[in-house]
Amino acid sequence: MKDTKVFVEKYESCLSRIRSMDIAPNMKHLGGIKRDQTYVFDFFNRQIAYNGYDFVDVTGCEVFPAVKFVLCNYILKSPIQKNITSNKMVSFREFSNAGPLFSRFSENTGKIISTSFSGQADKLKLRCQRLGATLIETASYDLSAEFMALTKVPIFLNFNDADDLMPANTVFLFHDDAESYLDLECLTILCTYLTGLLIQER
Repeated sequence: MKDTKVFVEKYESCLSRIRSMDIAPNMKHLGGIKRDQTYVFDFFNRQIAYNGYDFVDVTGCEVFPAVKFVLCNYILKSPIQKNITSNKMVSFREFSNAGPLFSRFSENTGKIISTSFSGQADKLKLRCQRLGATLIETASYDLSAEFMALTKVPIFLNFNDADDLMPANTVFLFHDDAESYLDLECLTILCTYLTGLLIQER
């Protein structure tokens, strides 16, 4: 992912804060599973463990600094997080103060997917399935898929393929309480990361 140096600095700042916290009481709520001396989080199609010093992939694969930054923030927000459950769906633009960020969000996520998979909805469907997404039947979109980015932060990808009148279009939706767990920067990182996974080997 881009801006690695920036995220290394941000991550190290966040990491110093959670190292001094007693995170155990919040782990069950956030989906962190105790395994030996670590807490393991499901992150899309992989498992990432926090060992008290760093976030590491349980299979030994690299974890990007931006992903570590997201997981840090996921834990940091938990002490002030209310136990909210919401089924209301919103787009990124509908979050408070998202306006100035929406153009960059769209350029790095939906527009890339729309361009990459225009006329190839079946390939996008296959990529979603390979990444462990749950496909959702809907009359509104040609393809709708739910990804469990984190236990409390599912991401819904909705795709309409190009036709004679309209170009392909992609919309990401979230539960409206997503901002209770991650800020807009982290939600952008999640969708950018997912976009990268989808366009690999297309």
